Amino acid sequence: MKEAREAVRFLLQEVYRDPQSQLSEMQARLAKRIAQKFRMKMPYELRILFCRKCKAYSPPIFGKTIRVRKGRIIFTCLRCGKKYRLFYKDVNRSSADRSSSSP
Repeated sequence: MKEAREAVRFLLQEVYRDPQSQLSEMQARLAKRIAQKFRMKMPYELRILFCRKCKAYSPPIFGKTIRVRKGRIIFTCLRCGKKYRLFYKDVNRSSADRSSSSP
């Protein structure tokens, strides 16, 4: 299990060196297969490399568009057009700003 986790981590480092190459696509798919085989929770860095709908390899800058809106990040797959959202808390806004903006 420890070796599998290290292998996934190493493959992810290699993928992010040159995310557009054919080799990085194969490395990302291999890292995903290793994580699934050993029933590991896939790291966030690996999950964002694949579209949730068409399962295509789409690295964040080259395979999908990323938009940042109020409290969420919106990813759009360039192959199938699927949009999915990642919600986050805005740490830059103070609690006084949030209470004054509410009706």
